[in-house]
Amino acid sequence: MSERPQSGIALLRRPETTCFVRESELDRVVRLAGSADHGPSTLPRHEIGPIASLCSELIAALRAHKSADSAIGQLERGAAEWARDGIAVDAVIDMVHRCVRIIVEPADDIRVSEVVDLLGRVSAVVAAAFVRYALEATGYSDHNLAEQLIMGSRSRITARDRGFVPAAEYWVLAIDIGDESRDGGTDGRDERVRARRAVTGIRLELDRVCDGAALAALSAQGGTVLIPTTDRPEHHVDTVAAALARAAGRQITVTVVRAALADIPDAAECAHELLGIVWRLGRVGAVHRFSDVALEYQLSRPGPAQEYLRTVLEPLAVHPELLETLRCHIANDLNRRKTARMLHLHTNTVDYRIRRIAALTGFDAKRCPDLWYLRSALVVAGMPIEGNAK
Repeated sequence: MSERPQSGIALLRRPETTCFVRESELDRVVRLAGSADHGPSTLPRHEIGPIASLCSELIAALRAHKSADSAIGQLERGAAEWARDGIAVDAVIDMVHRCVRIIVEPADDIRVSEVVDLLGRVSAVVAAAFVRYALEATGYSDHNLAEQLIMGSRSRITARDRGFVPAAEYWVLAIDIGDESRDGGTDGRDERVRARRAVTGIRLELDRVCDGAALAALSAQGGTVLIPTTDRPEHHVDTVAAALARAAGRQITVTVVRAALADIPDAAECAHELLGIVWRLGRVGAVHRFSDVALEYQLSRPGPAQEYLRTVLEPLAVHPELLETLRCHIANDLNRRKTARMLHLHTNTVDYRIRRIAALTGFDAKRCPDLWYLRSALVVAGMPIEGNAK
């Protein structure tokens, strides 16, 4: 019989570590934290000691203005063991809060904000450890299952072997999670934290609005979501997208392709190509179906038509002000006043530039057939031409 791995309490006993408080003080913390005066707790009494000891180290680090990383790391490793032993995550976090409240004294030179920040960090670390254990214990998360279906037929057989029976047809969603740092909203580190929280919110909400039937392979930037089409109207995708945006607390952009099970790999690739096109067009946010960008998608395909359209704007390469005027003018539905306002120009200057564009390219934006070529050339060039008017 193999030896059972160490329990959380054994893991946290470190004889080489010097305790920051007297043994009698630690006993007092354990006794008070486990008493009924602080409300009922489902945490086994023999696990209170290790938590109290580490909380003492955490507060001692705050008092000495030193890093608490070592104690937090030990608490994270212990949390994985408690998760394995079936102890509830809320019981662990509750005990951490109890011990900290008992240990912190009125005379301590510690700001309340420091204690709050520390408890927030510890709670996040413990919760993350429990989540990681849960995903590893199941052996197959929805992320894994989504990747299996996206990868192809052999992987689908593997998924079935694992006990998962896929639906016959899916809506394949390519999702971009809006990055606030792209627009200067936050610095990179803060944005990474916010993005992780957004992904967590999206996963929870996706499970709720799809009754646990959706599969997702997501990162902090976005990813792919598979929603069974069974018994769900087409507008269900719009409802899901709106709910995910609210849960993420930020703008998300979605492109969707409907596909049979066998076609999911190609549909996923197509959906992400559409997402790239939507971004280049400036159509950020909301749900975009293939029919919404079918023309732009076709223009993005390699071939002689695309090669010709690439040459249309070549005469404007040395006149960036003309190229920007054309882009803004088309984005504003040829409204010269809006274009003039956006570029801080006189309307007569806009008219002059449009005439210059016609003279250089041979295509007049005031003529419908020519406008189609100019707009298509901008699409092929990857220049955003929608959603930019102010």
